Amino acid sequence: MKKIQFKLCVILLSIAAMAAVTACKEEQKGLSDDDIMALPPMMEQFSDYFMMGNIFNPGDVGGSIVIDKRLTHHFNVLTAENHMKPSYIAPSQGSYNYATADSMVNAARASGFEVVGHTLLWHSQNASWMTTANCSQANMKTYITAVVDHFKGRIYSWDVLNEVFPDSGLTAASDWKTVMRSNNPWFASQGSSFVYEGFLAARLADPNAILYYNDYNLNQTGKATMVRNMVRDVNQQYKTAYPNETRLLIEGIGMQSHHNTGVTAASIRATLELFKSLGVKISISELDVLGQSYQDFAAVGQGTNKHGSTTVDAAGLQTQARLYGEYMKLFIQYKDIIERVSLWGVTDDKSWRSAGLPLLFKPNGKAKAAYYSFVGALD
Repeated sequence: MKKIQFKLCVILLSIAAMAAVTACKEEQKGLSDDDIMALPPMMEQFSDYFMMGNIFNPGDVGGSIVIDKRLTHHFNVLTAENHMKPSYIAPSQGSYNYATADSMVNAARASGFEVVGHTLLWHSQNASWMTTANCSQANMKTYITAVVDHFKGRIYSWDVLNEVFPDSGLTAASDWKTVMRSNNPWFASQGSSFVYEGFLAARLADPNAILYYNDYNLNQTGKATMVRNMVRDVNQQYKTAYPNETRLLIEGIGMQSHHNTGVTAASIRATLELFKSLGVKISISELDVLGQSYQDFAAVGQGTNKHGSTTVDAAGLQTQARLYGEYMKLFIQYKDIIERVSLWGVTDDKSWRSAGLPLLFKPNGKAKAAYYSFVGALD
């Protein structure tokens, strides 16, 4: 009789344990169905640490305000995804088209957002007139002065220079002045001096805007060291020329953070430590995390609305969630130098890397495991 009672007890305990597991799974399933608008605003959850940002486009604006409620609910700083890049602002030399950018910037500010100007100097999305022949220092300064002056007082920070270093071939021993992208028209025309002169032109046009350098793959030692050396040297040059100036010329570094499942939090920590001695602000400026390796993602390719062709599996989404949590815990630890964390999109389908399901929310606006790990870093 005692043996029967014991076995019965074991069976009941097993059933109870299975029920608990099932309940846990059901609870997790329910959590993953939470709608983005039913969740506490991320900008409030992280208000003790840094600003929370995202991108916006003309369709997010209606009349004089931002009409995308997902943006107004969760974020307090916006970056124009495309419409402040040179090909949109200056389609022909000396001719500026501000209409779309103006409506976006004015609507964002009216809706309570700070605005990041993105970007003044880049090797991509340039207008056709921005060839090496036309990229003289005089033309560069004219362009920067005109654009920055036009938005003066409305832009919180400018990405003055974007992605000047190549993806490979960089080591910590490289000379930053000679290893920039050869297809950067400003570098091809002027050499490395364009960096200082470009930042100086922006500073003179709007002394109050915070000036940033922005790049990706900064978890890689070689590229991160080049950025550190460039920012250090340019700021020293500025200090020599303006000894009474109390501010730095390059005041911030944007770590884009377009990551994949192979990027560790430890590699990002190493870069934050490298940059910390510069005394600049850091922004995690374009955060998204593929749910797979870059190689697996590349097989499908870039572009929006490719989520239906994804090869991301359940294990990849779990790894993605874990990494989002580890990154955010790290950023909280470095809150003394990180002023902003900006996601590069809201839902997976609208991401430029949609096939990798890189964001916190599904196409239907429901939260993913990545979201809960992201905000769970606060615990």
